[in-house]
Amino acid sequence: MAKPKLHKDHILLVDDEIITLKITRKVLMEHGYNVDIASSSSEAMNLLGNATYQLVIVDITMPSISGFDLIQLMQSFDYNVPVIFLSNSDNDWTIEESYNVGAKRFVSKEREFNYLPSIVKEVLTTVP
Repeated sequence: MAKPKLHKDHILLVDDEIITLKITRKVLMEHGYNVDIASSSSEAMNLLGNATYQLVIVDITMPSISGFDLIQLMQSFDYNVPVIFLSNSDNDWTIEESYNVGAKRFVSKEREFNYLPSIVKEVLTTVP
């Protein structure tokens, strides 16, 4: 099997569930993306301060600092990186709030995970 062409796109994946981090990273790397992982929002902020990312994929429900709070924290530090929320919390309020805080897309882990690579590609191609 041929190796996928490595994209220049560097993605930060943030989730407190280790299995989700591993599976999602593997899927995205199989599609040629360079993926760093963080298991907390504070770890994500450290990584954001030390590397350049074209996209951040973040869970909403995490201990101490939620995904919503992480996005607001990123904005306060002028980390202007597009965000995709990847979450099991896919009720109407959560989805609407995701867009209100500035997410480019909301992806349900349960219903849309298989589409994540194409959604990532779509978001990356529409961001200037």
